[in-house]
Amino acid sequence: MLVDIDPCTDNCARILAAGEHIALMISPGNPYFSVSRLTILFQWAAQEIKHVDIVVSDLQMTTATYLARGLPENEAGKKARADVRQMASRIRRARQAAGDPDLRVSEFEDWTGHPEYRRARAHVQQAMHDPAYRALCRQGTRDAAKARMPAGWEPTEQHITTGLIHTEKALPFAINAVGILGASQAVTAYSKPAAQFTYFFTENSAFRAFPGQGYIGVRAREQEAKGPLRQEAVKDARSASRTG
Repeated sequence: MLVDIDPCTDNCARILAAGEHIALMISPGNPYFSVSRLTILFQWAAQEIKHVDIVVSDLQMTTATYLARGLPENEAGKKARADVRQMASRIRRARQAAGDPDLRVSEFEDWTGHPEYRRARAHVQQAMHDPAYRALCRQGTRDAAKARMPAGWEPTEQHITTGLIHTEKALPFAINAVGILGASQAVTAYSKPAAQFTYFFTENSAFRAFPGQGYIGVRAREQEAKGPLRQEAVKDARSASRTG
């Protein structure tokens, strides 16, 4: 299949190979998640894994990402709403292009009341109070904020603090999708795993992922995804003009 897989550990690779359950995390506003790449990812997941969940960053998380880049609150919220709508459209189109596979789509906010999500989030919050992990987490948020900004731009400490909400809400799925989804074992996937996520799968870390949980990077191969991008950009522009 047309994907490249980067398991966090050998155990994560074994959990993936068992093929029971996967949670694919998707971020609105991230240009990597095009319709063509999502189509490839959906096809791969549906063929290789028994149960597939697509979990999308919600409006609060997406807004926090733009606030971390220094956008004013009104502008950040408006851009986040547009990106969330755009990603919902991309997911629908990719699902159709993939042959309408059996997968469930939700947002992180949909799970915040789940007991296992809350248990994992408490674990994450405890880790965030540890000086070593907090420094790692803040550095990851800083790097993410700088990635799409002009060279030399630096987020303030308040920008970073605001941006941490995205990591805090995503991490429970990275470390305990197995419990949240009621699986005996599960793997969570993102395009580029960050250090503040892989930390929980490192042998000597003070805080660890829950038993039966795996974490991987998975990317649709670039050369297979480039063709439809121009047409997709036109569709996205038309959609934005209708909803903006």
